[in-house]
Amino acid sequence: MIVVNSGGDFIALNIVVAAAGRKLGKTLFCTELVRILHKTGYSVAFYKLKKQDEDGVEFFPGPGRKGSDTWRVKSAGANEVALLKFPAGKDLKEYLPGPSFEADVVVWETNYAALLVKDPIIVYIDGDVAEPKNQEFIDYASVLLDGPLETVPAETVGLTLSVAGLPGFNPVRPGWKLWLESGGNPVFGGGVASLLEAIRDSGSILAASKATEIQYRRVWTLVSNTEEKLGVKLIRRNRGGSGGGGSSLTPVAAMLLKRYHFLENAMADAAKHLEDKY
Repeated sequence: MIVVNSGGDFIALNIVVAAAGRKLGKTLFCTELVRILHKTGYSVAFYKLKKQDEDGVEFFPGPGRKGSDTWRVKSAGANEVALLKFPAGKDLKEYLPGPSFEADVVVWETNYAALLVKDPIIVYIDGDVAEPKNQEFIDYASVLLDGPLETVPAETVGLTLSVAGLPGFNPVRPGWKLWLESGGNPVFGGGVASLLEAIRDSGSILAASKATEIQYRRVWTLVSNTEEKLGVKLIRRNRGGSGGGGSSLTPVAAMLLKRYHFLENAMADAAKHLEDKY
């Protein structure tokens, strides 16, 4: 059941999924949220509020009716699913059950829960509706989405859980494009580096062309353009004879490859350090 302390505050992490109106994707988002939390080992409770004449708490120990909202969330891995029913105008806390289940995360599918729980993480789904509800949530929601939602990518859920402060969720990774410059102009990048390595490993431009699936003429064009920018040869063409023909790298090409990969590895190490830190 909902975890509360003696003061009546909810002590689990509370994620409130609210929306400007109906049919904008609240249940879909909640389902994917529960699925990923369950998959990564978190215990999850799911609560949906409904104002009506009767009051009480309806728990769903089983999956419920197939295709229903409770069935979808329960099937996604929620440890507990409940529909909280209370009369309009009443204080919901009068109807809350006592603690019996220490959930790591409580997912609320209701706008109203944002007014009840302490320090909630609010996900607000906006949409083109005639009379939008709780537009003030836009000013302080942690996550804003445009509805109606058709799908919920894992990256979106990961960002939500990351901003909520849960460890282990970081779908955004550092990325970069590295090149070497000469005179302030790019002269050597990853494409040329891969071609030179293929030539070095195969001993042949033709074989390198096949290995990289780049047309033979295009290989020559890329290498020649780089040689022109640098003003030095990168490929040594060995003439035919008793030892056969072929191609090999000049010492300059080998040096450039070494420097390129040194910087590439240094940037990868720096990115990992920053990622681990932040």
